[in-house]
Amino acid sequence: MGKAENRLSYNEVRARMALPYEVKIRMTENRLREFIGYYGEDGVVVSFSGGLDSTFALAFVRERYPNVLAVSVTGIECIQNIMLIKKTPNVKVISPRYSQKEIVKKFGYPVVNKRASKWLKALQNPSEKNKNIRNLALTGITSEGREANSYKLAKKWRFLINAPFKISNQCCYYMKETPLENWCKKNKYASIVATTTEESKARMDGYCKRGSCNSFEGTGDSVPFSFWTKQDILRYIVEHDIEISEAYGEIKQDKDGKYYTTGADRTGCPVCMFGMDKDGSPNRFQRLYYEDNRRWQQVIFDWGYKEVLDFFIENGFTNYQYYPQEVLEQMAAGGGKEVE
Repeated sequence: MGKAENRLSYNEVRARMALPYEVKIRMTENRLREFIGYYGEDGVVVSFSGGLDSTFALAFVRERYPNVLAVSVTGIECIQNIMLIKKTPNVKVISPRYSQKEIVKKFGYPVVNKRASKWLKALQNPSEKNKNIRNLALTGITSEGREANSYKLAKKWRFLINAPFKISNQCCYYMKETPLENWCKKNKYASIVATTTEESKARMDGYCKRGSCNSFEGTGDSVPFSFWTKQDILRYIVEHDIEISEAYGEIKQDKDGKYYTTGADRTGCPVCMFGMDKDGSPNRFQRLYYEDNRRWQQVIFDWGYKEVLDFFIENGFTNYQYYPQEVLEQMAAGGGKEVE
């Protein structure tokens, strides 16, 4: 984290995001030149998940620094992203300390979103240490007495406090963030990550606190694409003919010139339940049933997701169904027996 006087305001970050595409390219080139110039081309790695952002970032970096290593944790990626990772040269695959099954069983399941899961974990495990977090989650009032309603846990999710399973926001931390951080520390590499502030308020807050793209503290890390938008990234991928994961389909433009993907809008961990309430039909698990049935069987019946999703369904969230609609209809016609 940078010094207080170097931190950025929301308006300053938004101004960067509104800069012309060509200016953003030059700005990112300057940040990479500074960062890689300090650590050396053989002293940095790019975090590569096979998703759109990291695919773009790796291509952008390697067009200028072709020998930079990529590092990937494949355990939480969809099968199409894993296929892209496997065919990409000079990628080091690293393993997390725990398997994903161990993480959800030990720490809890990722539901709703990262913040709600954090609040629910505290509410499920009340203690003197987390009383301020619990109060904020239930009332929207900070420990200083300020009103912060955006941090309050929505009433529709409060039934999860008494869920018969653990809830936590720690899956991504142990499956993705910690493995990269530990590997870089152990092997003395600085990291480049394709984080963008457009993704979430939490990412915006993090960038404002950093105050800059490059950090030379600890092992060193860089987020040189923070001010890029999704439209910028899609445009760059098209203009530079970068191969992307098959999960996204093709990149096309609508009548107004806006870029879009014909397949998935986002990828990543196919069994994460963050944002599932916003899924269309079929939802992520119904798609997974056909795309990777072996994994579907594993998470539903072996990892305990059936209990989690059934609990949502029992509490009125019928869009949390994990069987495709046509399979449900076949099961109903056959007496409702589930076939594992």
